[in-house]
Amino acid sequence: MKTLLNRYFVAFSFVWLIIFICTKLGFYFYWPIQYYLIDLLAVPILGQLCLWWMRLILQKSTYTLSKWNIILLIVGLTLIFEIYLPTKNARYTGDYFDVFMYILGGLFFLKYMNR
Repeated sequence: MKTLLNRYFVAFSFVWLIIFICTKLGFYFYWPIQYYLIDLLAVPILGQLCLWWMRLILQKSTYTLSKWNIILLIVGLTLIFEIYLPTKNARYTGDYFDVFMYILGGLFFLKYMNR
């Protein structure tokens, strides 16, 4: 449970929740926040959830995700949200800058959160 109390995870999840709720209520933020901050936060939030899950399954509180786990997460997000979904739904658009945000989020997760 301590994994889910990581200060970055709590803060990033709170920011994501605020953006999500405001969007549902029809309030939109300045475009870089609305479109790119979510992508930047995706890997740290999902990475922390994966870390918590693996620690729970393995019963090892010191387990950390490997660089390959994070690369796989980034590749998965890219394949789903930047390549596949834009061909199936007009709501999604493939954007190279989104991939850059996933990579930056992954680097942040590896350096500061994967402990």
